[in-house]
Amino acid sequence: MEKKYLVNIDGMELELQQIKDSIKIGKKTVKPEVIFNGKYYRVYLDGKEFKVEFKEDAVFLDGKEVDFNFRLAPQIMGKKESMASKKKAAIRAAIPGKIVEVKCSVGEIVKDQQCLLVLESMKMRNEILAPIAGTVEKILVNVGDQVKTRQLLLSILKK
Repeated sequence: MEKKYLVNIDGMELELQQIKDSIKIGKKTVKPEVIFNGKYYRVYLDGKEFKVEFKEDAVFLDGKEVDFNFRLAPQIMGKKESMASKKKAAIRAAIPGKIVEVKCSVGEIVKDQQCLLVLESMKMRNEILAPIAGTVEKILVNVGDQVKTRQLLLSILKK
């Protein structure tokens, strides 16, 4: 089954489609080679090398932090990188918008990929999903709050 994704990198939205071992970006199909050395990824694409690192809640491309938003359908997927070793997840807004629904409470036990909040941006409702299973530690927003990109929304303590 082919999967389609919307990726927003530094304000530029790209449509990606996974096709077997290739990726279709817009109308161009590429076959990246990815090597992980335990600290970061080296991605080779059309003869060019890119260094991709994940540090805390940020993505770095060739040493420069990029504003990164990855969506499947209308859902904003929680970051999965190195969550296995973390004891806590800080959920940040991937895009600016307005909180229209809070679907969890402090102390509640949530499942991996459970909807926590609904953020409205550009007349679209985006579900903010839990990147790990655990207990909601803090909720820093309320319904009606306007949030900025990368603003801390809530935190989860890993089970």
